[in-house]
Amino acid sequence: MAAERMDQKAAAELNVEMIPGTEVMTDTGDVHFARAGGSNTGSVLVPHPSNNPADPLNWSLMWKLITAISQLLYVWVLVCSALSLAPMFPFLGMQFHLNQQQLSLLTGLNVITLGFANILIVPLSNIFGRRPISIFFGLLVVLTNVWQAVATSHHSFLAARACNGIVAATSETIMVQVIADMFFLHERGLWVGVYFTFYFSGAFLGPIMSGNIAARHGWRSFFWLTVALAAFVTLLLVVAFPETRWRRSSTNHAGSKTLGEAEAKLESDSETASVGHMVGKGKPSRAQWSPIQKPDSRWMTFVVRDITTPFIVFFNPIVFWAALMLAGPADLLLIFNLTESGLFGSPAYGFSPGAVGYTNFAFFVGGIIGVLTAGPLSDWWARRATLKNNGIREAEMRLPALLPYCIIFLISHVIGAVGYQKLYSWPTIVVCGFGFSGLSVTAIPTIAIAYAVDCYKPISGEIMVVATVLKNVLGFCLSYWVFNVMAKSGWVAVYMTQFAVSFLPVVLTIPLYFFGKNLRRWTRNSDLHRMEALI
Repeated sequence: MAAERMDQKAAAELNVEMIPGTEVMTDTGDVHFARAGGSNTGSVLVPHPSNNPADPLNWSLMWKLITAISQLLYVWVLVCSALSLAPMFPFLGMQFHLNQQQLSLLTGLNVITLGFANILIVPLSNIFGRRPISIFFGLLVVLTNVWQAVATSHHSFLAARACNGIVAATSETIMVQVIADMFFLHERGLWVGVYFTFYFSGAFLGPIMSGNIAARHGWRSFFWLTVALAAFVTLLLVVAFPETRWRRSSTNHAGSKTLGEAEAKLESDSETASVGHMVGKGKPSRAQWSPIQKPDSRWMTFVVRDITTPFIVFFNPIVFWAALMLAGPADLLLIFNLTESGLFGSPAYGFSPGAVGYTNFAFFVGGIIGVLTAGPLSDWWARRATLKNNGIREAEMRLPALLPYCIIFLISHVIGAVGYQKLYSWPTIVVCGFGFSGLSVTAIPTIAIAYAVDCYKPISGEIMVVATVLKNVLGFCLSYWVFNVMAKSGWVAVYMTQFAVSFLPVVLTIPLYFFGKNLRRWTRNSDLHRMEALI
């Protein structure tokens, strides 16, 4: 792209090695980058926008907010309907005559299908677009919620849970693709944090709703409510979520022209793209509102690429580290979710299902604190380090912001282990266990996933596929072994096992901060960096 040529020219003047994840965030010589607000002092706009008003990077703040909010509400409802079973376990156990392990499997099976379905959803969204896939799967969520509401046997309900996980999987990847489509590098930390807050608040607030509705009106009433909510957000997507997928020009395209033609085109593009005068003034075109986007003629390439890439990316050290940083906090929260009903409903505490549901407010409050601080803190820290580095931004510059959240994450594990074992007072467990877990689960993945996307922007969707599959496979395993381990060895063994899994990537963050650029250098010529041209 012309923007890449500008980056290379600026890097040459600054004598900087340009590899993916390293960005020139300052003007040099006669190279002037587009900046936020069109000023000479705002943040440099990376990726560099085109001059087409329909380019999602150029949309006005109003259109970006409308698009993001409609997708975020969609995410919230899908997660709420999928991951709110825990307070209803007593009612479901009586209805279908299930033991504790069978009940936890109702969540575990949903979790595992939720992860693996994204292997197909990502290529579908790249072929047909984010808009039609979100709407289509939203309709399927409505149908699976109806199935859950009317199920009359354990096997039927279990099948409904599995199918609901498959169709609700759009909540785990499409919003991350939308963020990469619509927002600049310096904005992504905040918006990834907002996404994780909506995602996990569905898991936080859903149990509050389900426990109280089940206690007052029966467990089926909760699923009828999710039918209505899913229908509403699907309709909202129809009227408020335009297509965000955008194909940008690439130097690869210029390769089919003569060298002179390519150079002339790049020079022309450089003159216009550097100004960025359309940023904040654009809006979706009529074609972007079409419910059916024209499939890309290279659809087979997308299918092969998007199905095989997650398996290839899985072995990339940076992506694997980011996936573990998502899995650790998420699976600690899942342990709390699976066990809260058994603990607080026991004679030691005597909570009703509704009261058990209310303890999830701690997750929600912690999650809000996490999103309000993690994204802005990591962006501020990276910006501060960039200024000290003469305007050269390295992806690793946001990693030190993880430190305070990892300390809080550690405390949450300890309170879970010792508090459950010794039956601490419920405010201690709820605040320092649940609340700190909620804070960790929005803050730590926000920074880790934003770092991975900084390093490998063209595969943001595939990064989330790897992260969610790993998170959900570990979560599915939890639903099998957590109660068996607890019965044999106690709660300390459960939480310390989770601690070992969670803190391996936390410890690896230290060498990653110092040697992460070396890892990026080793993969600089990978085909992963050339996938932007396809999308």
